[in-house]
Amino acid sequence: MADTPPFPWPTVSVIVPVRNGAAQIARCLDAVLAQDYPGPTPEVIVVDSGSTDRTPAVLGTFAPRIRTMLEPRPGVSRARNTAIVEARGEWLAFTDADCVPRPDWLRELVAIALEDPGVSFVGGKITALPPTNTISLFAESLFDQRRSVLEERPASFISANLLARRDDLVRFGMFNPAYRRGQDTELAWRSQSVFGARFTYADAAIVEHLNPATLLELVRKAIQHGRGSARLWRDFESYHGRSIRRRLRQTKPFLDALRETAALVPVPWRGVADGRRGPRRLDPFYFAIFRLFRHLSFVHRTLLPEADL
Repeated sequence: MADTPPFPWPTVSVIVPVRNGAAQIARCLDAVLAQDYPGPTPEVIVVDSGSTDRTPAVLGTFAPRIRTMLEPRPGVSRARNTAIVEARGEWLAFTDADCVPRPDWLRELVAIALEDPGVSFVGGKITALPPTNTISLFAESLFDQRRSVLEERPASFISANLLARRDDLVRFGMFNPAYRRGQDTELAWRSQSVFGARFTYADAAIVEHLNPATLLELVRKAIQHGRGSARLWRDFESYHGRSIRRRLRQTKPFLDALRETAALVPVPWRGVADGRRGPRRLDPFYFAIFRLFRHLSFVHRTLLPEADL
């Protein structure tokens, strides 16, 4: 646990967007409402983006412990922005309906934020929600908040586990509703390139996320990443300092997918050695498939940008 700050804990609003999340939202809210936060009781805002399942009925069982808002316009950015405008907290914590925060999640995020008065965003660790399998555990690498915040250039963050200073977030322009995917990365890049915003990372602030658990779900996630990446590269090409045309011509995803798929085919003369080493890890294969479909989606959305509309 991070050291307890020697000054008062700030007010916090927890924001959870949801659409047709009846199967997961109760588990998420139970965890949010059970937070071990030493400051004022956190405000919890859930924004329903036009659910057609039992989500409104489930949310009703949590009244009056949560504030429920409706956002009839589609898109998770609009849902989050609706809550940001109405939130009362000095800091805003974001998670998703398919996430389950650990009991000390909020305390750890805020403690790290208070260590540096100049920080605008704190990203926390994202792990796979049990029960897990090889695909959902591999998918943790797709939600590697530490890498996004501390190693990537330009840095980014993932809004499934994010704390933001409210005044800064409003000043930066909040989430961009024009983005159907990649909204958090767009906000991160815009905040840095225009406003010089600073991020930090809280390894002990953990949220468990319902990761893709089948190959089909992994492919769908790759396609979503490709869509968001295509628009980001169009809008931030000069900020990247890399050519979008060069990325379009990239052949490595195809070669990696071919090599890793071929490696799964049994080779009789390698059988004894493989048996001594144990079963082959499938992470390289999953990563190759993910990169392949992400790249195909990137190429499609780059050549046909009207598909984003």
